[in-house]
Amino acid sequence: MKPKTNQQAAILSVLDDLGRPVTPKELLETASISSPGLGLATVYRALKRLVDSGEVRKIEAAGLPPHYERERSEHHHFFICEGCRKMFDLDGCCGGLNELLPRGFRMNSHEVIIYGACRDCD
Repeated sequence: MKPKTNQQAAILSVLDDLGRPVTPKELLETASISSPGLGLATVYRALKRLVDSGEVRKIEAAGLPPHYERERSEHHHFFICEGCRKMFDLDGCCGGLNELLPRGFRMNSHEVIIYGACRDCD
């Protein structure tokens, strides 16, 4: 793997510090503090490289811009605040989803997103 650029290191640091999935715009706002002159196009290029390397995961949810988080080994789901539009990780899995499948169907994977209000917007 190629050595990380200063911009990639700044983005990874922000993802670690915030500890939740964030948009490229949020990354730019926070990462530009430690990496002045950082632009949105550079953030997107760095994110693409980090996703390709397996260090960062891209999360796509209907009605929201793509969010990014550090890749995690454990399976988890997401909560989206309908007020501030922020995405948060939920630890663990609700399980039992195979029981919802029609007879003869097989599930390969799943994603669960819960919508509501975060503590700041409630």
